[in-house]
Amino acid sequence: MGGKAYKTATNRKALIFSEIEELRRRGLNQTEIADMHGVSRQAVSWHKTTYGGQKSTRQIVNEAWPWETTHLHGKAAPYKRLRDHAEYMATDGRGMSEDKLKRLRTFYRKLRNENLVVEFDPDLPPEPGVSPHGGFAYRQRMVQDGDLLIRVNDHTQITDDGREIWCFPPADP
Repeated sequence: MGGKAYKTATNRKALIFSEIEELRRRGLNQTEIADMHGVSRQAVSWHKTTYGGQKSTRQIVNEAWPWETTHLHGKAAPYKRLRDHAEYMATDGRGMSEDKLKRLRTFYRKLRNENLVVEFDPDLPPEPGVSPHGGFAYRQRMVQDGDLLIRVNDHTQITDDGREIWCFPPADP
């Protein structure tokens, strides 16, 4: 019979919060931990959330993401670089590929040298080489942008934590 193998109660190993945290410190992700215990990734996430575990890099980035975007927006170069930037700010670059770090250095150089910020507006038209499905654009930096990499507009929900993330890093990768 084809299809996905289902996890059954007979191959489950008890999830213990302290063990989840230890495995995360060793570098395993939630999917790998779930597979080891015969449970879903969501079960691991629930234990972490319920019992106060450290947030994953992805969770930190998702909570700080300042816009409501679609999967099509994810094809835009600024979207990808800002995701990489948030990961860098959360990890100081630990575990990031050299390719991502190189692209980030190029992104920071572009923003600094051309005095730009990234603006998101779901109504922006597609822009070749930047945003194939629209939504993102590079804009000239204005005084009100401060030290942010992004332009705060009606489509932006930025938290205090977000203000710490969406600025240039203390040191480039």
